[in-house]
Amino acid sequence: MMASRVAAQLRKESAIGVETVKGGFGEFRVYIDGEKVIDTNRLWYPRPSKIIERIRALL
Repeated sequence: MMASRVAAQLRKESAIGVETVKGGFGEFRVYIDGEKVIDTNRLWYPRPSKIIERIRALL
């Protein structure tokens, strides 16, 4: 699961809190401080490394 891989990598690299929540089929969203910063669907998934890069840039 992509969300699990992204969450595990972020937990490993930093001291930020990461929470995963089950969503709908193919749903993948990332929120930072309550603001949605990534929103994908089952037709388009970026590589986990790209998601992590984006999150790092926003922190």
